[in-house]
Amino acid sequence: MAAKIIVVTNQKGGAGKTNTAVHLAGTAIRRKYKTLLIDADRQGTATKWVSQAEEGAPYKIRVMGLAHAEAKIANEVKQYVEDYDLIIVDCPPAVESQIPQVMLMIADLALVPIVPAPGDLWASTDLLELAERAQVINPDLQIRIVGSNVRPNLAMTKWAIETLENMRPSAPKLKTNLNQRGAYVESMLTGDSVHYFKSAAKPAIQEIESLFDEIAAVLNIPKVKKQ
Repeated sequence: MAAKIIVVTNQKGGAGKTNTAVHLAGTAIRRKYKTLLIDADRQGTATKWVSQAEEGAPYKIRVMGLAHAEAKIANEVKQYVEDYDLIIVDCPPAVESQIPQVMLMIADLALVPIVPAPGDLWASTDLLELAERAQVINPDLQIRIVGSNVRPNLAMTKWAIETLENMRPSAPKLKTNLNQRGAYVESMLTGDSVHYFKSAAKPAIQEIESLFDEIAAVLNIPKVKKQ
């Protein structure tokens, strides 16, 4: 079975793309999926994150840097679709690079993390329109929004989440939100996802597991027994 390609993308930086991509990869590996994380952002944050893992770590994420590929990145990624179950692409901001546009042409899912704040909502419109245009050429592409870096206690958050839920019919919002949690930031120093912290990061683990379940349902990914 060819790999499902998940492109994690947004128009701007600071939306939580890398956090989302790395955590999906860490979750997939724990569920025994053969997973490749593509770092397509020249900042290389995903690569640096994964490099912090201890030697012999049991859930080492395989990451490949392809930011240099630019317009040729789709051809690069296609070389690996028969070797993996999941390929997760951490894209640069669409305003800075053509990589998101190129990858949307071969992706199964465009996952768009959006911080529930006015500026982020406004900025995401262009990316969602870009993904909709890609569906003309790639009709199998699905688009989903995930709330990122959510602060539930802010009065504005309820309004912002409701806005996300009704942004575009072509881009339903997933039920799961990734809340603003210290565990996500601290996990960068482990080279792993929040699973590394086990029960100490239970709320964050529940969030990312729930997000993965939703994505698996969207893409009809068969369930694999977790280790």
